[in-house]
Amino acid sequence: MYGIGIIGLGVMGRRFIQGLRANPDFRIVAGYDPAPVETDVPRAASVQDLLADPAIDCIYIATPPATHEDLVAAVVGAGKAVFCEKPLTADPESARRCLETVARSGVPAAVNFPFATAPASLRMKELVETGALGDDLTAHLTLRFRTWPRGWQQGAAGWLAGPEQGGFTREVVSHFVFLAGRLFGPGELTEARIERGPLGSETRMEAVLQFARCRMTIDAAVEGEAEEFNRFEVKGSKDVAVISEWYRLTHSGGNIEPARADGHQIAEFAKLLGGQESRLATVREAAGVVDIVEGILARTSQETV
Repeated sequence: MYGIGIIGLGVMGRRFIQGLRANPDFRIVAGYDPAPVETDVPRAASVQDLLADPAIDCIYIATPPATHEDLVAAVVGAGKAVFCEKPLTADPESARRCLETVARSGVPAAVNFPFATAPASLRMKELVETGALGDDLTAHLTLRFRTWPRGWQQGAAGWLAGPEQGGFTREVVSHFVFLAGRLFGPGELTEARIERGPLGSETRMEAVLQFARCRMTIDAAVEGEAEEFNRFEVKGSKDVAVISEWYRLTHSGGNIEPARADGHQIAEFAKLLGGQESRLATVREAAGVVDIVEGILARTSQETV
């Protein structure tokens, strides 16, 4: 059993705690958050106390992205494994420093992109790799939000509303950029257009990404009445497959009903800690996602690259 500490007891941290409690490979030792969050997890007085605790083998980081570089460095510097929330950082240079720090340490590390283990995305990968969808693949991502931040995020994390660390491109599009990398190989940004609201974060974003095996287009906006709409379509010369509602797969060969991937992620983290092969997103993959996402966000209205 691995002793785990948690830095950040907000929405994501508390959600992850539920998954950890369902997995016999982990024991939650303590958590830290500077805010007076209500939780039944034993509270550490500081990050340093978590790092110094010999009962803690690994740390889950669920804090805003601007804090990740320093926290990752501190955790691996203490010789503890790290599982960091996405995005890895909100800056490509910071992401590269994270990658270098982790590589030098040799400590097990991963980033929490649930599409790494979700049944819908694993099935989509199989369809792509076996040629079931055919050749000449194209992908299209459509996202709509009634408000940003989303209703369940309102008031819980003010940084999500601002341009420095927040916005839907970092928080949501990054998931699908990671998935596309897993499906289609290395990718790069070729076109982007951004419109921003009064707070500075994006209200509309259109982009084109070119991956080794596929061209992907993105159409995302804060508009409409649905709390959240997401649809990721992959089309080939033979067939089409769609991921929607995050974890629902629709395909002529059989559908997969939506189900959260937290349990799969935690099980794979246990494998990583045990020295086994793991499906989890690597820090290198996560740094590549930061490159693309921050490239999109660097665009101004009507500008292309």
